[in-house]
Amino acid sequence: MTGNKTIDTVLVGFLTLATLGTLGVFVYTEIVFKRPLPSDTVELKNLKTDAQTEIAPEVYKLDKMVINLNSQGSRLRFLDVEIHFVPFKSEFVEMLDGKKVYIQDAIIDIASNMAPDELNTVAGKVLLEERIRRRINDFFGKSLVKEIFFSKFIVQ
Repeated sequence: MTGNKTIDTVLVGFLTLATLGTLGVFVYTEIVFKRPLPSDTVELKNLKTDAQTEIAPEVYKLDKMVINLNSQGSRLRFLDVEIHFVPFKSEFVEMLDGKKVYIQDAIIDIASNMAPDELNTVAGKVLLEERIRRRINDFFGKSLVKEIFFSKFIVQ
């Protein structure tokens, strides 16, 4: 080792203590300590309290909107849509209702800049949903909207 008998003795003693400590922790966690079994009454009580809490959050429904789309040809294209927002907390519904005009303007701005052919695809709908969610959450400065559902989505 180092050649110095005192340092070698201290190192061997320290390594022996570390080994015994590790062995002691292993023996305690594997043999001595027994995790208590779950109690039926406690688990039933927890299940009842969880059932009393709100399972599905309140949904905020936006009014039906008809949006003119950016079309290349002479034919006028539009999007007829009904949107439902699922907020992270029920108290966020009031915040969404208070800024309803801004939300409608944001949806019009985002959808009118998308092509009708793009909105007809699943990827386009997911992209529209993501852009709306990001714009609303950025406006409020925190994550308000968890999910967005389209109950009516017609591109003509």
